[in-house]
Amino acid sequence: MGETRDEAEHDEAGAAVEEESGAEGVTLVESETARLEAKVQELEARLRTVSAAYRQKQDEIESTKRRLEDRASMQEEIRRGEVVSSLFDPVENLHRSLEASKGLPAEQGLRMVYQQFMAALQKLGLEEVPGVGAAFDPGLHEAIATQPVDDPVQDSVIQTVFSTGYRIGKRLIRPARVVIGSYTAPVAEA
Repeated sequence: MGETRDEAEHDEAGAAVEEESGAEGVTLVESETARLEAKVQELEARLRTVSAAYRQKQDEIESTKRRLEDRASMQEEIRRGEVVSSLFDPVENLHRSLEASKGLPAEQGLRMVYQQFMAALQKLGLEEVPGVGAAFDPGLHEAIATQPVDDPVQDSVIQTVFSTGYRIGKRLIRPARVVIGSYTAPVAEA
């Protein structure tokens, strides 16, 4: 109450300094907050980049794994095809012997051996190429002749199989040698 003028001025100056310090403190806090927010954004961007790179590497690993599995599967199919191909000529000779021995005492034994060979080759994945009644496919069949047919539906359809074709999976071991139907429309008489 008995403040002097100097004391009042000193109090006002102190209040002004405190106000100024408070403003500087708020400015410092705001500046620090802005800096930290920028740092958080920078780290979030870096995390997104690293996460994207990680996902990309995972995708590359999966792609490589699929490629290796496909390659291994293809190599296995090729290997089985080579094994079957190496046995194919003897089995075909056995089949010819079986056909030549019709009615002979050895026919039964040859048929059994031939069936055992074919069962073993089928376990390796050997399949017959479609024959009589199937549409001609130049990727699976070798046309050795054509045969006239009366029905247009039978055009380019296999009529006779001269020798059976075989494949393992998608790999053709031997094309079927076939006779295909050939339809010619009748000429109208005028």
